Amino acid sequence: MNNPGNSYKWWVLIAISIANFSAALDMSIIVVSFPRLTEVFNTDASVVVWLAIAFSVAELGLLLTLAKVGDTIGRKKVYVFGLALYTLGLVLCSISPNFTMLLISRIVQGAGAAMTLTVGSAIVVAAFPQEQQGRAIGLFAMFTSVGLIAGPALGGVIIDYLDWQGIFYTRIPVGIITLIMALMIIKEKKEPGARLHLDYGGALTLLGCTSFLLLYLNLGSDWGYLSLSSLGLAVAAMVCLAVFLHLERRVVQPVLDLGLFRNRTFSMAGITTFIQMASGSMGPVLFPFFLTGGLLLSTSTVGLLLALIAVPPMILSPLSGWLSDKIGNRVPMVIATTFFTIALFLSSRLTIESSVLDVALILGLFGLGMGVFMAPNQSAFISTVSRRHLATALGVANTMRLLGGATGMAVGGTLYAYQQSSRATELSLQGILPDLVDKLSVTESFQYVILLAAIISFISIITSFFIGKPEPIPEDE
Repeated sequence: MNNPGNSYKWWVLIAISIANFSAALDMSIIVVSFPRLTEVFNTDASVVVWLAIAFSVAELGLLLTLAKVGDTIGRKKVYVFGLALYTLGLVLCSISPNFTMLLISRIVQGAGAAMTLTVGSAIVVAAFPQEQQGRAIGLFAMFTSVGLIAGPALGGVIIDYLDWQGIFYTRIPVGIITLIMALMIIKEKKEPGARLHLDYGGALTLLGCTSFLLLYLNLGSDWGYLSLSSLGLAVAAMVCLAVFLHLERRVVQPVLDLGLFRNRTFSMAGITTFIQMASGSMGPVLFPFFLTGGLLLSTSTVGLLLALIAVPPMILSPLSGWLSDKIGNRVPMVIATTFFTIALFLSSRLTIESSVLDVALILGLFGLGMGVFMAPNQSAFISTVSRRHLATALGVANTMRLLGGATGMAVGGTLYAYQQSSRATELSLQGILPDLVDKLSVTESFQYVILLAAIISFISIITSFFIGKPEPIPEDE
């Protein structure tokens, strides 16, 4: 397994996909534990949600910097250290005696995830020949989908039988096994004679920018996005961004090579990713409100319905990757963004008379879009760079994806809350019965925000058309 050959790429894919499956579980399994954690630590949901925020801040703030480090000093080094740090975070979380310790442990986990997420993807892509990189990304994405599906159900069972600590310590053996596999299987690849000149100024200002932005998006819904505190965070984010862009034009090895965006395919892939994630994330975030408040479905039924989103990617991601290798990335991305847009538009037509089958079909259409989108989207990013810069390109892709998702969830949630409150007041003044007021205000507010999301999503169809055909990149590794 230590010698490169036809089997090497598959061993690398297996090793890193297992770790990625565990990381995908983390995205959905932590949310299931929130009600229990509010009881254990005698706090409320607004405090517990910081466990997700802290993880996201650490992950997003360090992602691009660590991708650059991996491309320069060796991806295996960064990946192995990231796996070790992530596993240490699991250990610390499972033995945390108080909420503060648990929060710090989640930051450790987020830093480890930042190392493994992008560098791991780059290791997988680099192990495959260039004409098969879309297929590699598609197979890799399939494991993510399985993890997202399994997270809520597995988390509920673990918490019932092992309490909240179990969602962390049950994954420690997986971390250890994948660490051993990485050490044994993955071959180190780096540019001969390459030396790292870490852009400390760029790294710090990027961390500051993403941290302030995520805090603004998450806390602004409670404080009010136009409050002085929220505006202070927004201004801080913009100042850090301005300083970051200024520094990146002047350093030898910038965290982010701004020249990458001069390539039309790269820049359009970035814009499409941000728009699609910003609009697409509004659907899954707001559906639970509509399903419970508008259709009066049980929580367990809502969970099963939302799991449908992640089912199609299990089948379609590898096929989409194969297709992007054969015909390029533009057509699959246009198809995917069209699926997303249609799903959002149809969602905006749902009413209190809609059936569970109607909802299931629409959520399945969301899943179709997700299954077709990921592989050609990431292939578009990496098709524009040499293979020694894979981690950096994928770092930009993941940064745009995470930022888009965070923006969409924050904006969609805020618009929905405002619209629902206003509409409920209007309906009450019309003398409508309270039970019907709740159902109608929830449903009409859902329709309003989701229709706006569909309009935004339509823009991503247009930007997908501008993604050019990839040109062959020299095999420089």
